[in-house]
Amino acid sequence: MDSPKLTELRVLAANETVEDLEQIASLVIQIGHVVVARGVRIDQMARVAAEERPDVAVVGLRGDTAHALDLISEITRAGICPVITLIAEENPEFTKQASERGIYAYASPIGPEELRGAIDVALSRFGRYEQLEGAMSRRGTIERAKGILMERYLIGEQQAFEMLRRQARSPGMKIGDAAETVVHAHRLLPPQSPAARQKPTGQ
Repeated sequence: MDSPKLTELRVLAANETVEDLEQIASLVIQIGHVVVARGVRIDQMARVAAEERPDVAVVGLRGDTAHALDLISEITRAGICPVITLIAEENPEFTKQASERGIYAYASPIGPEELRGAIDVALSRFGRYEQLEGAMSRRGTIERAKGILMERYLIGEQQAFEMLRRQARSPGMKIGDAAETVVHAHRLLPPQSPAARQKPTGQ
């Protein structure tokens, strides 16, 4: 019985030599994905990743660990997709340094099933990272929106949060959506009332 066809992924392949790129490309195609870009030059990797926007990048290690690590650094710097590395033989020191540079998984030895497994792990980890990053970003936006409301209406933090909650009662809107609206359009908010703008005179 045939195994179910996986979703076709767009893959960026990078390696030390053109010959090694062909090995990576062959493995990628063998497991049902497509190679959208190939590269050996370190200085081009970030640009290529940004232009092609692959789903995953595969970096092979032949012998020059410094070259492979620099390729990984450039691709992860673009922040477009998870990066995995292919290693012919286990290399704990390289794996440690590659992890520090931002890889999400590695495959060793190099084979179709090992590559398939590494891609699955990398995409899973990358998805969780994006979810966490998104959650942190939403929390930051809510805090900014509360600060804007507190300053604009001279109210406390809880009152500002309640204003966001009331706004989010619209169908399909969440508190994070309401906060985004406040942050990006706070200059359009109704001004303070004259009474709210009055400050105690003291004495």
